[in-house]
Amino acid sequence: MTLRLLFSLTLFGAAVCWGDQPNVLFICIDDMRPQLGAYGHDYMITPNLDQLASEGRLFNHHYAQVPTCGPSRACMLTGKNLKKKSEISHPHLAQTLAGTAEPGSPETFIHHFKKNGYYTVGMGKISHSGSGWHIDKKTKKGAHELPHSWNEYLPDTGSRWGKQDQVHDYAYGKDRKADSMPPYECLELEDEDYPDGRLAQRAVNKLGELAESDQPVFMAVGFFKPHLPFAAPKKYWDLYDRAKIPLSPNPDLPDAVDSVFLHGSNEFFAQYPGGREKGGAGKRLSDDYAREIRHANFAAVTYMDAQVGKVLDQLKATGLDKNTIVVVWGDHGWHLGDHTIWGKHSTFERALNSLLLVKVPNIGKPGVAADGLVATIDIYPTLCELAGLQKPEGLAGESFVDVVNDPSNPGKPQVISYWRDILSMRTDRYRLALFNDGKEQRVMLFDHEADPNETRNVAEEYLEVVERLTALMKTNNRGFLPGLE
Repeated sequence: MTLRLLFSLTLFGAAVCWGDQPNVLFICIDDMRPQLGAYGHDYMITPNLDQLASEGRLFNHHYAQVPTCGPSRACMLTGKNLKKKSEISHPHLAQTLAGTAEPGSPETFIHHFKKNGYYTVGMGKISHSGSGWHIDKKTKKGAHELPHSWNEYLPDTGSRWGKQDQVHDYAYGKDRKADSMPPYECLELEDEDYPDGRLAQRAVNKLGELAESDQPVFMAVGFFKPHLPFAAPKKYWDLYDRAKIPLSPNPDLPDAVDSVFLHGSNEFFAQYPGGREKGGAGKRLSDDYAREIRHANFAAVTYMDAQVGKVLDQLKATGLDKNTIVVVWGDHGWHLGDHTIWGKHSTFERALNSLLLVKVPNIGKPGVAADGLVATIDIYPTLCELAGLQKPEGLAGESFVDVVNDPSNPGKPQVISYWRDILSMRTDRYRLALFNDGKEQRVMLFDHEADPNETRNVAEEYLEVVERLTALMKTNNRGFLPGLE
């Protein structure tokens, strides 16, 4: 038994509920960049997540492997990298797992906890679908996305407007493409009129039930906002003064960056066609409209924070917080006008850096943020170690319990991420991105020590750094980029 594991087990020696093993509350938040008051953004109204950060560990440099929902969640759940570019698709995990017989090795870390005696409960968006079901486009038949991970999966029973697409719809059951809908919504509604409000209530009710259990519990709750459309009850919009909402600190294209690293924000402009301006790669929106959109996003974040707060309050009210590991994870970042982009799907810092908070009972130095590098793929082995479980063989990630315990720990030497024909690597100082489609190669390098907002590509000036980091990247290519072997 390692010293780290001994320490992890000691953390939970005073367990008072659900047996001797620690419970786990895992909260996923869709499209959540590290944009809280606790991250230094004092204009954000996020009291509940800020409070959790003050009680646990906030990670300044947590990075997703893939800047889009389904593939990022696949890496998180399996602790493994995707093997080829064709796997960078939202239904990949479901197509791999749905309808299969139970494997000898766990399909996800949730399955691993279940096999080790945990009662597993899920609700909301954990894998990719908001309902937890995968519908085959050809047969139209449905199956659980994670067929062997859950003892219980609790679906949304629907709103007063009937069945809703929990991620993309508006109030009154309107679809995102109906009537040229805008990318946001502001109406006089109750929290429960949107899916996240109902989700929070299901989680609160379930925690009340589980408080009587003598079995260790793993409970996952997946919130949908601030995913587009930026919809929230008007009372959350009213908390902000639009005139005081800051614009992006890097709203223009970076100097000397090739167009292959950019995109036209298709998710934002094409899937939500009712906006009053159209942007694109290299085309800034007016400051007035940019503030309007950022206002909408901030309102959605504050609405989500309030729902998370209901769950965390119930955890404390039942006394279960004394023996529960709490993780709050954002599946990737998001550009809010940064580099003229409105969306994810890039290998810039804004799309790959995302929210991560971890709280364990009796944590040392609570409220001190960690600057060490950690990755989404590391969550699986980290939770295993914190819970005292032997991790399965074949995981690509590494435990960051050392960083949880000591916020001054440097973490990983580098984090690798990928998107289509681009491989990106973040070190403590640099971000290198290589594009290679088999025909041509392009390079992008940012020096975060001198340029934290990634405004100038310095690849031509830092040739030695590019060469050194490219050599490191070669050992992590995994066949994604031709010519980088």
